[in-house]
Amino acid sequence: MENKTYMKLGAIFMLTGAAIYTIERCVKLIAYAVATSNSANMDLYANNLGGVGLFFGNFFVWFFLFIGFVLLAFGFPARK
Repeated sequence: MENKTYMKLGAIFMLTGAAIYTIERCVKLIAYAVATSNSANMDLYANNLGGVGLFFGNFFVWFFLFIGFVLLAFGFPARK
């Protein structure tokens, strides 16, 4: 494959990892807001949903970022 193909694939993998992380954060914040809006459920769910997850808490996030970085690194030509 050409260098441009590696660079494009690397960028796609990195953007996919970032999108998964962003969607995961949004869903978690919405679930936290829904759980804390009802005072009866607040004690049950607020402690489990509070805060935002760690960056490397999801396997697919760091996997896609790592593969994207490797492909992006292969995309740059070697210096002669």
